[in-house]
Amino acid sequence: MRARADTAARIAAVVLVVLLALAVRVIGGARAELAEARALDGHGDPAVAVSHYRRAARWYAPFSPYPEAALSRLAEIGAQAETEGDTDLALSAWRSIRAATLGSRSFYVPHEERLHEADRHIAALMARLPPPPIEVRRSVEEREAAHLALLEADVGPAPFPSLVALLGLATWIASAFFFATRAFGDDDKIVPREARRWVGAFVVGLAMFAIGLWSA
Repeated sequence: MRARADTAARIAAVVLVVLLALAVRVIGGARAELAEARALDGHGDPAVAVSHYRRAARWYAPFSPYPEAALSRLAEIGAQAETEGDTDLALSAWRSIRAATLGSRSFYVPHEERLHEADRHIAALMARLPPPPIEVRRSVEEREAAHLALLEADVGPAPFPSLVALLGLATWIASAFFFATRAFGDDDKIVPREARRWVGAFVVGLAMFAIGLWSA
C-alpha cells in the first residue's frame, strides 16, 4: 500500500512539474511580449507594436489575461486605423488577431469571437482595395462576401496535427507513469536503464504534443 502511494505521489509530482513549467513559459512569454508592445505603442509606434501584440496573443494559456489584453489592443488599433484611412495598419492589426487566434488553437479556437470580428474587417478592407482584373465586374459587396467566405472556410483545428498532439500527450503521460513505477528499484534508487528509457520517451511525447499544438 505504501509503495502504491509513493508511486502515485511521484506521478503527480512529475505531471505537476511539467504543467507548471509549461504554464510559466507560456504566461511569461505573453507577459514579456505585451510589455514590449505597450512600450512601443506608448512611443507612438503602433505599426511595430502590432507584431509584439500578435506574439503576446499567440502565447495563449487558459485564464491568462495577457492574450486577451493584446487582442483588445489590436482591435483598437485596427478600428482606429480604419477611421483614419490607414488601410495597411488596419489590415496588419486585424490579420494579427486572425493569425494569433488560429495559431493558438488546439482542440478548440480560443477567443473565437475575436477571430470572426477580424475576418469581417479583413474582408471589408480587402473588398475596397483596387480589384484584380478578374474581379473588376464584381461589386464591393460581392467581393467582400467572397473574401469572408474564404476566410471563414475552415477555422477548426487541423486533423493530423491534432492527432500528433493527442499521441504526444498520451506518450508523455504514460512515460511519466512508467518512470515513476519502473525507474526506481526496491531500495528507491534510480535504475539507470529504465530511467533513460522513460525519460527519452517522455521527451519525445512532450515534443510531439508541442509540435502538434503549434501546427494544429
